[in-house]
Amino acid sequence: MPRMKKTQKKSREGESSVELPSSSHPLAKWFHANEDLVFYELRLAGRKEIPPRYLNPTLLDSQNFSHLKEILNMQGLMDFLQFRDKYYPELTSIAYATLGIESNTQDPKDFSMVFKLGRDTYKVHCSRLASIWKLPLDGCLFDGGKIPLEDWGYDEMRAMDLFNLTQNEKSKIPCQPMNDEYRTLLYLVTYVLEPRVAGHGNVADEDLVLMWAMVNEIKINWSYLILHHMLRFKGKDTSGGIGYLCLWTRIFNYLGIDVSNENVTLLNPRWSEINESTLNHMGRGKGIQEEEQAPQMAFRGHPGPSSASHEKPSMSDLMQVLQSIEQNMDQRFQRIEDNQTRMDRRLQRMERHMRIQEDEDEDQE
Repeated sequence: MPRMKKTQKKSREGESSVELPSSSHPLAKWFHANEDLVFYELRLAGRKEIPPRYLNPTLLDSQNFSHLKEILNMQGLMDFLQFRDKYYPELTSIAYATLGIESNTQDPKDFSMVFKLGRDTYKVHCSRLASIWKLPLDGCLFDGGKIPLEDWGYDEMRAMDLFNLTQNEKSKIPCQPMNDEYRTLLYLVTYVLEPRVAGHGNVADEDLVLMWAMVNEIKINWSYLILHHMLRFKGKDTSGGIGYLCLWTRIFNYLGIDVSNENVTLLNPRWSEINESTLNHMGRGKGIQEEEQAPQMAFRGHPGPSSASHEKPSMSDLMQVLQSIEQNMDQRFQRIEDNQTRMDRRLQRMERHMRIQEDEDEDQE
């Protein structure tokens, strides 16, 4: 059973030190301290959801990605990457408001995930956390911050050479020169292992470190890394996103938290699944100029001095373009729906505040 303890102080002194949220607030049941509710409303409410993604494992075999498959198996990530479930965006944002990590100062590998809902504090030990998320318990501790250069023997230039990467004039590292297998690894890192709102076409410093470590068979403690990445989500301003939504569903289920009355979102496999059409969307096998500037021009047949030297597109090429267009349209429609959902929630919060203010004015009269 999960370990829980009440957050309410037994002493009068402790009780008086906690300012309770207004009982008329619609989210009062989820917050014991008003400061946590204020933090949620200022920093987390209405955040953009980072859509969960999951791997279709047949992709690795169909594309002969044997090296990538070995990497993922060595890290113990195959089950984790295939996990998918419905998620609760508002409740997840609420849980983020009080998220913390409790560590044993004498043994850093002994840590727990801690967060509060209402008067209860929930604590999930790392061993249980790894089991819930289907991750191995062992591995090197890496929080995404300071790079353990001495322990890992990491060298940035050698890592860039390994993945055939170069820095452009804007001091960014585009991913297009990477082969399809390594680009798929990057996709898994930036969409699943350490999801982010944007910038997936460029390799960040942390992406490079993680990929280099994985290729060099340095095992990562993924529960530790994911928890610290969650804390970074919590610390971002309102422009940041909310990630690991399906992982929180597993936590809620394990703790037996009642989610029956919470807003729920179901995954759409057409844009959540990482499969062959994902590779087509990434523009596999294309250089940066061809992919970014005019990949569609090869199929328009516009006459010109050099048009005779180009081969006609095959039916499979056309189908890949159509699949890519279809996936783009699905994603755009999904973004429109997400924006509409966020606007609806903001309007609901404004209405709640207005009702609370009206009730307080009536009480004063």
